[in-house]
Amino acid sequence: MSRVRLSVAILLIAGTGALAAAARTPGRLPQPALDRLPYQLDAWKGRDAAALDGDTLQLLGADAYLNRSYAQAAATPIGLYIAYYAEPKPGVSIHSPLHCLPGTGWEPIEVATVALGAGHARRLVVRKNDDRALVLYWYSVHGRVLANEVASRAWLLHDGVRLRRGDAALVRIVVPLSSRGGSTAAAEERALAFARDVLPHLSRLWS
Repeated sequence: MSRVRLSVAILLIAGTGALAAAARTPGRLPQPALDRLPYQLDAWKGRDAAALDGDTLQLLGADAYLNRSYAQAAATPIGLYIAYYAEPKPGVSIHSPLHCLPGTGWEPIEVATVALGAGHARRLVVRKNDDRALVLYWYSVHGRVLANEVASRAWLLHDGVRLRRGDAALVRIVVPLSSRGGSTAAAEERALAFARDVLPHLSRLWS
């Protein structure tokens, strides 16, 4: 084994060991209270959406979730979904919409990354039969806004050692697109405007 490969192996083993030690002596687990998110966000008025069924909840493995729709004036309501995970668990990980939406019949036809706050979010346009929607999602990791699943896991590893915290959340916004050719640019503008109104509240939902 070359010296470089040996050094990388030692670093990986050391990092894994540190993370395991942190897991054995966890800090105080945050207590999620997603229902603290206001139903009134600026000009957006929210209402609870249908509860997820038991099979879906078991598959997701989240410790808490929120499923609502928000409407502004006479515009079509948009969907907000937040899944919160308090700590890493064997066989449980945050499900990326980019991977799980195809399993429900929604095909991504556009994939991009957009700036949001001090970070970035993933922007998708998805299609299912004649229906289309714009999806905006990001990983919320201790105040960070991350579009990349790999980056979110790297920060969780980092914070697991430094802060002894492994909690994270997935935030997803869905804007339906008209079957008569709704503008994706307008939908993206609405999604980002709503995301900017949601962002300041996220840190208050788990402490």
